[in-house]
Amino acid sequence: MELPILLSRALLTIGVLLLIRFIYRFFVRPYLLLQELKKVKGAVCIYKPFFGLYPQFEKDFITHNDFHYSIKKRLKENKELKFLATPLMDNLTIELYDPELIKEFTAKQSKSFIKDLRIYGVIPEIAKTGLVFTDGEKWKYHKRIFSQIFHFDYMNACIPLVNNIVDEWIKRYCKEPQSSIVEVQRAFKMYAAEIVFNVFFGEDSFYSIPGAQEAVNTTLTMLDDMLKLAQSPQNLLFGHKFIYWRLGKRERQYLSDQKSITDFLKTQLQIMKKRYYSKKEEGKIEQKPWKNLIECLLEEAPKSGLSEKELEIDMLSQIFTFFVAGIDTASNSLTMAQYFLSIHPEIQQKLRDEINEALAPGEKVTREHIMNLNYLNAVYKEVLRHSNPASFLFPRRAIEDVMLGDLKVKKDTSLIVSVIGVHHNRNCYSDPEVFNPDRWLTKNDEGTNNPYAAIPFSVGPRRCIGEQLGIIEGKTMILELVRRFSISLKQPYELKMAQGLAYQPHGEMNIIYERL
Repeated sequence: MELPILLSRALLTIGVLLLIRFIYRFFVRPYLLLQELKKVKGAVCIYKPFFGLYPQFEKDFITHNDFHYSIKKRLKENKELKFLATPLMDNLTIELYDPELIKEFTAKQSKSFIKDLRIYGVIPEIAKTGLVFTDGEKWKYHKRIFSQIFHFDYMNACIPLVNNIVDEWIKRYCKEPQSSIVEVQRAFKMYAAEIVFNVFFGEDSFYSIPGAQEAVNTTLTMLDDMLKLAQSPQNLLFGHKFIYWRLGKRERQYLSDQKSITDFLKTQLQIMKKRYYSKKEEGKIEQKPWKNLIECLLEEAPKSGLSEKELEIDMLSQIFTFFVAGIDTASNSLTMAQYFLSIHPEIQQKLRDEINEALAPGEKVTREHIMNLNYLNAVYKEVLRHSNPASFLFPRRAIEDVMLGDLKVKKDTSLIVSVIGVHHNRNCYSDPEVFNPDRWLTKNDEGTNNPYAAIPFSVGPRRCIGEQLGIIEGKTMILELVRRFSISLKQPYELKMAQGLAYQPHGEMNIIYERL
């Protein structure tokens, strides 16, 4: 009888010790770490064990129609706020809102931090070896290749192409003789997709590619599911491998959509490779001042040292990255531009007056217009400040203890630069909730003069490589729509800002374009 009793006691002791360890790891340790950070000036520490503030985001969207409502509210109520710390499982997440902390983080990022995939490990595997998610020498290698695409001369050479795509978009969506109602969320995504296929992949017509429009819709659904899966309790408890268990409908659909998009891009890659090598054999490779994405990758292939299979995986990863990144963010900036111009007719008219003074009727947009129309530039910058699609930069994990000012970031802490936070920091911008393009003309706000307070395309070496193309496609479309149409918002409408891959309006937004 003694053996069962001893075994029971041993099991009970082990159970109690495991429970104590669990309590310490997930409840006590994060609490103690927060107590240290509370001493730092400008800190706000919120103790919510296990999932931290992640549940609050969804609650804010449901209750206040804004996924980032709480961030904006805290910054409005506490002008001293520089960063927020909260538990996440057995460690902490720190969000930065202060330009000086962001500046220090940027300087130390490559040495002391790596991409943190503990939450966003659910991103498609094919994307993890793309430009956005690689680090170190591999990232430098890829950036050198893609700099051939994004160099200054190439971006300028793309402007006539963008002009043509804008004209075709207007013909397709604004075809009524007087006024047309356009659901701009989807329409601008198709515009951005056509830019991607023309500039990156060398295709002449996005709409003539079999399955292209369906691939865009599938991509958008996949991105929405990705964020929901990243913030799910299953991911926080078990890690991203849970999606491969295929227990839930969303997981199964997410994996199916990944395969569908990958198969579509793989087919396009094979078509483009065949065309490229055929022209090369015939000596018909065009001599032009720029190369598209596929040409760059194929020209680099012999020097890569990769096997044929490894090379195809690498190429697909880059294509997937640019396909996804090129569609969602640019289109949402345009959508929000239409919203603000609609609810501020005085801003719309001021912009129209500037455009009409600079361009003759029918004159095509040039680089000089894009660079030198001051009010257009101010409107575009204010859209990106107020409602930037990239509301935060991808989380980074500290690989060593590191000081940012007087903030000690301990090893394994997750650090996030909150773009929406610094853009709504009242030390940087007066009345940040107000849409005010004039702030970029008067330059009275601190943030308009500080490169670490205006970071719509990130900052430092990891700054978005496609920034110039995004500016060209955004400003060209805004310019053409404003000078050709009176823009208004179909009512009733209530703006609800959600978070997918991008910070974006939820649901349809119907804009009325009335010919002038």
